[in-house]
Amino acid sequence: MQETDDEFRELYHEWFTTPTPIACTRLAERLRQTGRASEAVDVARNGREKWPGNVSVSVVFGKSCRDSGDPEAALDAFDKVIALDPLNPIAIRNLAELHYERGNWSRCIELFEEFLFEYPGDAEVERMLRKAREAARNSEREARASEEEEQVFPLTDRMAEILSFQAETADFSAPDGGGHERAPRSLFDLFTPDERKELGLEPYS
Repeated sequence: MQETDDEFRELYHEWFTTPTPIACTRLAERLRQTGRASEAVDVARNGREKWPGNVSVSVVFGKSCRDSGDPEAALDAFDKVIALDPLNPIAIRNLAELHYERGNWSRCIELFEEFLFEYPGDAEVERMLRKAREAARNSEREARASEEEEQVFPLTDRMAEILSFQAETADFSAPDGGGHERAPRSLFDLFTPDERKELGLEPYS
């Protein structure tokens, strides 16, 4: 503990007496590594205000924001890093993981593939990429199924009106004069010829 306290005193002294991007990055990263993410965010934010174009300061700011539970700020920070340094591996991977956590499958797949193209062989990234691709396929299947269901039962005002009528008259029956109950009208009969054509409805044989 004493050794850690001495280390932080030295890092803070360097940051306060001779503030540079290197001093900022070293202090913020050490704070982040030891679980003091909120302090790391403050230090790195101060550094970003002084040196907005410095990649190292922006990277440690993004990592600190992510560790402190602020994914929006982390996304913004890493997007800015990519704008400055398109092949920065830390920014690419963190962006991919953040989009993965949000279920933004298309974007995270793109970023994971880009990372592996530049830096192949990372087993964890390969695993996450496989899971993201599987999740994307499942999402596409669900979307197609939902679309097909919507086509079978078009959600229109007319359809809602008819379904409501059907529900209200489902238990209705009355003698037809011959001692039998009168059958309710079918759903098909409740549409006009034009509506049947527009909705693609066909009578059962």
